[in-house]
Amino acid sequence: MAEFQIETKSLEWFVGQLKDMLEHQKTLNIEVKSHSVGKWGMARLWWSWMTVTAKHLSDTGVTMPLHIMRDGKNYGTRPFNANDAHELFTYQWMGADQNGSRYSWAKSSNDGSIVADKSRRFLAMCRHEDFCVKLAINLPKPKDSEFQDLFNKQHE
Repeated sequence: MAEFQIETKSLEWFVGQLKDMLEHQKTLNIEVKSHSVGKWGMARLWWSWMTVTAKHLSDTGVTMPLHIMRDGKNYGTRPFNANDAHELFTYQWMGADQNGSRYSWAKSSNDGSIVADKSRRFLAMCRHEDFCVKLAINLPKPKDSEFQDLFNKQHE
């Protein structure tokens, strides 16, 4: 199954992709849905989770290389931080498309990444929450957040 995110500037490319797919398959079923990235509240909560997660991992000895030599060996170390956690867990929990472009928390993309929709963001947060429960990391979880609203709807 292929999944595409289409904007006006990529419409011509998308039609070409459909033509290629129809050469191999007689019929395609296409579902169209609006791309909703949600509110900034969920992204802010994500960053607070990255800060808490990074502190816990750093306190347990997780570090990052200060420099990677040409031969691939690490030179020095530095503490694991919230930016490292964000990069790691965004890729881990949201993944990438079939072309290797990673999904992003940004509201728009200029760097080749793909803006993740609200459902992909929600799933990433659920996955991260499960990960943190296993490591006994206590994440802040406001009762009146967009994440909590979506979580409650899933469990009605």
